[in-house]
Amino acid sequence: MKTFLAVLIISCSLTPLFSQDGDQVFTSSSKERDTIFAEVPIPKLSAGVYGGVGFISPDKVNDQIELNNSIYDAEESPISRPAQWGIWFAYRPKNLTNFLSLRAEMLTSSRTYSFTTNITQNDTPIIATVPSTTKYRYSVYPFSIGTGAVLFKTTVKAEIGFVFALAYITQETSVPGYSESEATYGGEGYGFRANLQQVIPIEGTLGVTFDIGYRYLVIDEFRDPKGVLMKNTELNYSGINVSAGLSYGF
Repeated sequence: MKTFLAVLIISCSLTPLFSQDGDQVFTSSSKERDTIFAEVPIPKLSAGVYGGVGFISPDKVNDQIELNNSIYDAEESPISRPAQWGIWFAYRPKNLTNFLSLRAEMLTSSRTYSFTTNITQNDTPIIATVPSTTKYRYSVYPFSIGTGAVLFKTTVKAEIGFVFALAYITQETSVPGYSESEATYGGEGYGFRANLQQVIPIEGTLGVTFDIGYRYLVIDEFRDPKGVLMKNTELNYSGINVSAGLSYGF
């Protein structure tokens, strides 16, 4: 009996810290925001789309870009702010103040180097000089599962989760009229993320979202379809990311 009373007292003391009404996230009434709700939250499913940028500095990739610049006499910039797109789903089960979340994201960036190819045939002198290009594409697809809660007396959602990511480095070389080649190296990695999301209601359960978070993610083993390792290559996509989008609740 003493154990039961202790658990009951602890539960009651923690409830005001996280309690929020089922429609709290999508309302703008100051009266509702300043109320400690006694009602048990109803089930809620919400979804959203967003776009933004990540602030990262993948040293090994940027070292390779610098090397390519010297080889091709180019001036390509290092990767520091890759574009980021994503979708998310959140579900708050009945009788719980916390929610479960799923995210699927895509970060992309590319660099293109121009050069000229001298065409020879059967050891004869040069018969043509062809403008050519080599393009590197860096694509990362993080998937995360996490949990979180709406912060007390706010419409801000705090979230933390586990990240699994697929990543690809693709090299395309084009010598127009003579040859086209492509090589893709794939890898996978794990990490975590922490995120804050502000929801601003528009109408009903439709809202605008603003996100800021930190993602830790390093992928350091890339292999081609035959299993050949791409040496001395690492995609470190750890860093702060910011984005904006739309959300809808059901």
